[in-house]
Amino acid sequence: MIMLKDQLAKQNAEAAEVISQLKLDVKSGEKTVSTLETEKMEMSKEVQNQKEALNQCSLALNDLHMTNQLQENKIEELKEQLKTSQRYSSKNEQEIMELKKNLTEREEECSLLKNELTKIHQKSDSYQDHSATEREEEISKNKLINTDLEKSIMNLQTENGRLHLTCEELKQQLQIANSEKGKIGFEKDTMLEALKLEKGQLERELNQYEKRLLEQAHKYEQTIEELSNARNMDTTALQYEHERLVKLSQDKEFEIADLKRNIEQMEMDHEETKEMLTTSLAGQKQLTELIKEKEVFVEKIKIRVFELEQQYDDYIENVKRIEGLKQNLEEREKSLSAMKEETSHLKEENERLKEQQSRSLPLAEPKTLDIITELEAEITQLTILKNSLEEEIKLNKKTFEDQNLKMAQLQQSLQEYKKETEESKFQHEEMNIVHRQVCMEKDEEIKSLQRTVEQIKTQLNNQRKVIQQDPPDLFQESKVQTLNGENGNEKHDLSKVEIERLIKGLKEREMEIKLLNEKNVSLSRQIDQLSKDEVGKLTQIIQEKNLEIQALHATVSSPSYKQDVLFLQQQLQTYATEREQVLAVLSEKTRENSQLKTDYHKLVDIVAAKESTMKKLQEENQKLSSELESSSHDMSRETIKNLSRIIREKDIEIDALSQKCQTLLTVLQSSSINSGSELQGINSNQFEELLQERDTLKQQVKKMEEWKKQVMTTVQNMQHESGHLQEELQKLQIQISVDSENNSQLQLEYNGLIQGYEQNEKKLKTFTQELAQVQQSIGNLNNTRDVILGKLDMVTPPLLVTTSVEGKPLEVPSNTSSQMFDSECQSVNEELEFTKKTLQEKDLLIQTLQENNRRLSDSMAASSEVERKCQQEFGLEVKQLKDKSDILQMSLKEKDLLIKSKGDQLLSLRENLSNKESENELLKQSVTNLKERTLILEMDVCTLKEENDRIAAKSQEKETEFRALQETNMQFSIMLREKEFEHNFMKEKALTFEKMLKEREQGKTELNQLLNEAKSMHEKAVAFQQERDQVMLALKQKQMETSALQNEVQYLREKEQRLNQELDRLRNHLLEREDTSTREALAAEDRESKLKKKVRDLEEKLQS
Repeated sequence: MIMLKDQLAKQNAEAAEVISQLKLDVKSGEKTVSTLETEKMEMSKEVQNQKEALNQCSLALNDLHMTNQLQENKIEELKEQLKTSQRYSSKNEQEIMELKKNLTEREEECSLLKNELTKIHQKSDSYQDHSATEREEEISKNKLINTDLEKSIMNLQTENGRLHLTCEELKQQLQIANSEKGKIGFEKDTMLEALKLEKGQLERELNQYEKRLLEQAHKYEQTIEELSNARNMDTTALQYEHERLVKLSQDKEFEIADLKRNIEQMEMDHEETKEMLTTSLAGQKQLTELIKEKEVFVEKIKIRVFELEQQYDDYIENVKRIEGLKQNLEEREKSLSAMKEETSHLKEENERLKEQQSRSLPLAEPKTLDIITELEAEITQLTILKNSLEEEIKLNKKTFEDQNLKMAQLQQSLQEYKKETEESKFQHEEMNIVHRQVCMEKDEEIKSLQRTVEQIKTQLNNQRKVIQQDPPDLFQESKVQTLNGENGNEKHDLSKVEIERLIKGLKEREMEIKLLNEKNVSLSRQIDQLSKDEVGKLTQIIQEKNLEIQALHATVSSPSYKQDVLFLQQQLQTYATEREQVLAVLSEKTRENSQLKTDYHKLVDIVAAKESTMKKLQEENQKLSSELESSSHDMSRETIKNLSRIIREKDIEIDALSQKCQTLLTVLQSSSINSGSELQGINSNQFEELLQERDTLKQQVKKMEEWKKQVMTTVQNMQHESGHLQEELQKLQIQISVDSENNSQLQLEYNGLIQGYEQNEKKLKTFTQELAQVQQSIGNLNNTRDVILGKLDMVTPPLLVTTSVEGKPLEVPSNTSSQMFDSECQSVNEELEFTKKTLQEKDLLIQTLQENNRRLSDSMAASSEVERKCQQEFGLEVKQLKDKSDILQMSLKEKDLLIKSKGDQLLSLRENLSNKESENELLKQSVTNLKERTLILEMDVCTLKEENDRIAAKSQEKETEFRALQETNMQFSIMLREKEFEHNFMKEKALTFEKMLKEREQGKTELNQLLNEAKSMHEKAVAFQQERDQVMLALKQKQMETSALQNEVQYLREKEQRLNQELDRLRNHLLEREDTSTREALAAEDRESKLKKKVRDLEEKLQS
C-alpha cells in the first residue's frame, strides 16, 4: 500500500505539471485571442473609414447630379426662349408678307400718282419743302435707333464675357473635384493594400495557433498513453483519474475540431473578403470611368450652351432690325396716304386753275412754262426715291431669307441637342442604377464582415468558457471503483450526456408548446375584438375551432386522433362548398350587372336618336318658317285645310280600292293554283262580274291618280302644311319632354342600381376577407397540430442590420437669365418712348387731313345725284331677280318633298342599324363576361396549384421528419441494446462485488455505494424504456398523418384535373362564341357598308 501511495503521489505531481503547462497554453491562447480582438476592432475602424469615403464619393456624385440638373434647367429655359423666338419669327413672317402686299399696293398707287402728277402744275414748292423736312426727321430717327442698337449690342457683349468667366470658374471647380477624386482613389488603394497585409498576418498567426494546438494534442496523447499504462492498477483512484483524463482528451479533441472549423470559416471569410474587394475595386473603376464620361459630356454641354447663346443673340439682333424695317414701312405708308390726300387737293386746285386759265390765257403762258419745269424736276426726284425704296425692299428680302435659313439651322441644332439631352438622361439613369448596386454590394460586404466578427467573438467566448470549466483537482470525487473494462465506463458516461440532452430537448419542446398555446389565445382575443354585427358567423366558427384546439391538445397522445383528422377534413369540404356557393353568387351578380349595363346603353342610344330627330325637326321647322315669312300669303288657310281634307279622303278611298284589288288578285291566284275540281265550283258569271269590277276599279284608280296629281301640283304651289307642321312640332316637343322625364327617371334608377352593385361588391369583399381569415385560422390550427406532433427543431431568423446613406443636394444660384431680361426690358421701354413721339407728330398730320376732308365733302354732294340715278336702275334689276327667285323657290319646294320621303327611308334604315348595333354590343358584353369567368377560373386553378405545391412541400417535410425519426428510433434501439448489455454487465459486477465483500469485510461502504449506483442505473433504464415507448407512439402517429396527407394530395390532384377539364371546355365555348360574334359583326359591317352606299346614292340623286 505504501508503494502504491508513492506511485500515486508521483503520478499526481506529473499530472499537476501537465495541468500547469495546459494553463500556460490557455493563457497564451487568451493573449492571442485578445490580439485578434484588437485586430478585429482595427478592421472595423477601417471598414468605417471606407464607409465614410464612400459617403464622400456619394456626396460628390450628388453634386454632379445637381450640376447636371441645373444645366438641364438652363437648357429648358433656352428651349423656351427659342420657342418664343420661333413664334415671333412666324409672326414676323406673316407681317412681312402683309407688308409685301401693302408695298405692291403702294407701288400701284405710286404709279397712279405719277400719272396724276404730270397733270399738276401748282403748289409744289410747299410740298417739296414739307417732304424734305419729313425725310430729315426720319434720317435722325434712324440714327437714334442705330445708336440704341449699338448700346444693346455692347451690353450683350459684356454679358457674354460674364458668362465666359462663369464657365471658366466651373471648369476650375471640375478640375479640383477630379483631383480630389484621384486622391480619394489613391487613399482607398492604400487602405486595401494595408487590409491585405493585415489579413496575411492573421493567416500566419492562425497557422501558428494550429501548430501549437497540434503539439498540445500530441502531448495529450502521450499523457493518455502514460495513464493507460498506469490504468492496469487495481485502485479506484487510478480508474477515476483515467476517466477524467479521457474526458479531458475528448473535450480537447472537440476543441480542436471546433478550432479547425473556425479556421476553415476564417479561410472562407478571407476568400469572400478577397472577392468582395475585387468587386469593390471594379465598381470604383466603373465609377471613375463614368465620372470622366460625365465631365466630357458636361464640357460638351457648356460648348453647346455657348453656341446657342451666340445664336440667340444674333436672332435678337435680326428681330430688332425687322422691327425697325416695320416702323419705316409704316411711316412710308402714312406718308403715301398723306401724298394721296395732297394729290386730291392738287387736283381740285388744278381744276380751279384750268377755269382761271380759260378766263385769262394770254396772261399766264410764261407762268405755266415755269410750273411745268418745276414739276418735271419733282418727278425726277420722286423716281429716284422710288428706286431707292425698291433697293431697300430687295435688301430686306435678302435679310429675311438669311434669317429663315438661320432659323432652320437653329431648329436642326435644337433637334440634335434634344437627342443629346435624351442620351445624357439615359446615361444618368444608368449611372444612378450602377451607383445603387455598388452601394448595396458595399452594405452587404459590411454586413458579412460584421457577421464574421460576431461569429469569431462568440467562438472565442465559448472557448474561454470551455477552458474555464475544466476542474483543477483530480481527487474530489470518490475513489471507490474496481478494476473493470474501459468500454463500460465510457458508455456509461455517454449515456448520461445523451439522457441530459434528451431532457433538455423535451423541456424546450414543452416551452414551444406553451408559446404556441399563448399565440392561439392571443389570436382568439384578436378575433373576438372584431365587430359582432359583421362577423357573427365567424365567431361561432372560431369558438368551434378553439374547442377543437383544446380537444387536439387533450388527444395528442391518444390514438383517437384519426377521428379528429376526419372531422377536420369534413369541415374543409364544407368550407369548399361554401366558397363555391359564394363564387356562384358572384357570377350571378356579374351577370345582373352586365344586363343592367346593356339596358343602360340601349336607353342612352334611344335618347340620343330621339334628340337627333328633334334637332332635325327643329331645323326643318326653322327653314319652313323662314320660307313662309319670305313667300307671299296669297292663298288663305281655309282653302289649304279644305284641300288637305279632300286629299286625305281620296287617299283613304285609294287605299280601300287597292286592298280590294289585292284580295281579288289573291282569289285569282288561289283559283289558278287549285285543282280542276275547284275550278268547276266557281261560276263563270261570278268570274266575269269580278273582272268587270276590276276594270271599273282600275279606271277609277287612274282617274283618282290623275286628279290627285292635279291637286298635288296646285298644293305644291301653295304652302298648305304650315299649321299641320306646327301641330306636329308641338306633339314632338311634348314627346321630348316626356322622354327627358323618362330619361331622368332611368338615370336615377341606374344610379340606384350602381350603388346597390357597389354595396354588393363591398359585401362580397368583406365575405372574401372573412373566408381568408377562416382559412388562415385553419392553417394556423394545422401548423399547431404539426408543431405539437413532430416539429422539434425551430430556427430563429437572424437579425439584419441595414444602413442607409443619405445625401443632401446642393443648390447653385443662377442669375444670368434675369440680367438678359432686364436689358431687353430697357430696350423695349426706349422703343416705346420713341413711338410715343412719333404718334404725337402723326396726330398733327391727322388734324391737317381732317381739314382737307371737309373740303372733299363739298365735292361729294355733286356725286350723290349721279348715285341716285344708278340706284333707280339697280332697283329694276332687283325686281327681275326677285321674280327669278320665286320660280326657284317653287322648284325647291318640290325637291323638299322628295327629300322628306327619302329622309323617312333613311330613318327606318338607321333604326335597323341601331338595333343591329345593340345586338352586337350584347354579344360583346357576353364575350367579356365569359372572359372574366375564365380569368376567375384560371386564378382559382393557380391558387389550387399553389396549395398543391404547399401540400407537396409539407408532405416532403413530413417524409424527411419521418426518416429522421426512423433514424433516431434505430439509434435509440441500438442504445437500448447497449444499455441492456451494460445492465447485464453491471449485474455481473454486482456478483463479483458481493464475492469481494465476503472476502473483504473492510469494504462495506464501497459495496453500499455500488449497490446504490446499480439501483439508480436500473431506474434510468426503466425510464429510458418508457421514453422509447413514447417515441414509438409518436412515430405511429406520424405515419398516420403522412398517410392522411397523401390522401389529401390525391384528392387535390383529382380536383385539379376536373378544374382543368372545365377550363378547357369553357375555352372551347369561348372560342366558338367569339367566332360566331366575329361572323355576325362582319355580316353587320357588310350590311352597314351596303346601307351607307345606298344612302350615298340617294343623297347624290337628291343633290342632282
